[in-house]
Amino acid sequence: MKDRTREAVMSLLGGKFPDAIAFDLFAGTAVLAFETVSRGATKGIVFEILKSATREIQNNAKTLGISDKIEVLQTDVIEWSSGLPANCERFKLRPEQLWVIFCSPPYALWESDGQKLKSMLELWWNAAPTGSLFAVELEEATPLDLLPEGIDWDIRLYRPARMAVAEK
Repeated sequence: MKDRTREAVMSLLGGKFPDAIAFDLFAGTAVLAFETVSRGATKGIVFEILKSATREIQNNAKTLGISDKIEVLQTDVIEWSSGLPANCERFKLRPEQLWVIFCSPPYALWESDGQKLKSMLELWWNAAPTGSLFAVELEEATPLDLLPEGIDWDIRLYRPARMAVAEK
C-alpha cells in the first residue's frame, strides 16, 4: 500500500484508535499494524505466511520499541480464519474492544482466490464486535462483487488501488 493511500485510509477510519486491536491479515511489512499502534491501538496482530517477512516484522517492532504490542503469526490467514471466532480466543480480547481489520492481499490473490477472500472477510465481519472498522485493498480492476454483500462499503480510488472501508 502506498504511503498516501495508507494516510488516507487512516483518516477515513478516524485517525485515532484508542484501546483498539489491529488485525493486519496480509501483513507484508506490518506497516498498517505499526501505524495503528502508533495511533493508540493497544495491540497489533499480524498474519504473514513468509518466514523471512515475519522475522523482519519482529525485528522492526523491536527497533521501534513496540515488540510488546505486536504479535506475529506465521500462517496462511485464509486457512486460520476458517476457525474464527474460536481462534481469536487465544488473544483474550475484551468483548467491547474495537477491532481494526486490514485486508491488503497481493492483487493476484483476488484473481486466484477471490471467493476464498470474500468468505474470509465474511467470517471476520461476523466475528468482529459492533463498531469495528474494516479496510480492504483491491486492485482498481478487481470486481467489487468479491467484497462481502450487505455491508455499506465506502469505496475510494487511489490508483492503482481501490480501498473499501466500512464500520460494523
